[in-house]
Amino acid sequence: MTTLPLSGVRILSLAEQYPGPYAGMLLADLGADVILIERPGSGDPSRRFPGLFASFNRNKRSVVLDLKSEQGHADFLKLVDSADVVMEGFRPGVMDRLKLGATALRLRKPDLVFVSISAFGQNGPLAGVAGHDLSIQAAAGLVQVPIGQEAQAPLPMLPLGDIASAMFAALGVVTALFARKSSGLGSTMDVSMLDSLVSWMTPFLMPPMNNLATRELPPLDPGYGIFLTADGRQITLSIAGEDSMWIALCKILTLPQFAELSEHERSMRNKEITPFLREAILTQPFEIFYQQLKDHSIAFGPVLGLDAVLNDPQMVVRGMTQTLATADGVQKYVRQPILMDGQGGVISRLPPALGQHNDELLGHAKKPASESAHPTRSLASHQT
Repeated sequence: MTTLPLSGVRILSLAEQYPGPYAGMLLADLGADVILIERPGSGDPSRRFPGLFASFNRNKRSVVLDLKSEQGHADFLKLVDSADVVMEGFRPGVMDRLKLGATALRLRKPDLVFVSISAFGQNGPLAGVAGHDLSIQAAAGLVQVPIGQEAQAPLPMLPLGDIASAMFAALGVVTALFARKSSGLGSTMDVSMLDSLVSWMTPFLMPPMNNLATRELPPLDPGYGIFLTADGRQITLSIAGEDSMWIALCKILTLPQFAELSEHERSMRNKEITPFLREAILTQPFEIFYQQLKDHSIAFGPVLGLDAVLNDPQMVVRGMTQTLATADGVQKYVRQPILMDGQGGVISRLPPALGQHNDELLGHAKKPASESAHPTRSLASHQT
């Protein structure tokens, strides 16, 4: 791509920590000029964890503004005049109290796209409640723990509510910009972390609402699970109803007594079949079994630790790691996953220092933290 698809689009981001920064990263990698509007003194709270901040904030610029001050308010409006999108992640009502809500800004600039990302949405009984990912997953039905076993329950590793809302926000931005081409008008977008996860839960929620038959997820097929090989390595099989794969697996493992069973029969006899399957796989050296599965086109995958994921040959060939030069050497990044005509987005800018671009964008440098009237919480309480 000689020109990135979102080149010329300017996004002001007041959404902190995970959802807004991840959405902004996807858009910045595809060419958008994403400007972080950060609070004086501390900036985005994720700056406390340099690795987390760096993960989501490459390709962006940073401006420090105290939106409660007259100068900060005016400077923000100056940036809005040149922006296509404002993305914010405060609790509902905060931007309106600052006189910078969707109604005020779109009255000033009718073609502006205004995106709000919140835990529970802009209305409803939980609208004003703060909620991080665990609470969102629980409210969406993803945290199922027997009564009395709360202390032993593993907590989710991946913040699905954050990621889901980030991706819907990014999709919403490009959709609104596309619609603006014909209408000439912007739009006001309400992206809820809970709504986003409930949408992802559609195959669990829609069938029972309509008394429709559904399949079990995860599948009950005995060829769907995590298995141990002869040399102590783990491998996954993900046969989900494919009879041809099951027949090939039974041939490899010499289990002819189960080969002709249909998906339904296998699922009904899962508890009977699985011990035979595990015992047979336990005799297979990993590398040999890996190659046999590959040769017979059986759905499978290795079980990798985090330290091995990006060094896996598949990830290397796909170019999922990109590097930028730094004063101390290089910094590695995980690229965004969209490839267009074989090319992904471009990572060309290191994460910005706090307020690095005040002078460039506003014509004056940021004030030192000690001069700020609200050095740590001037933008009000943030929730995501």
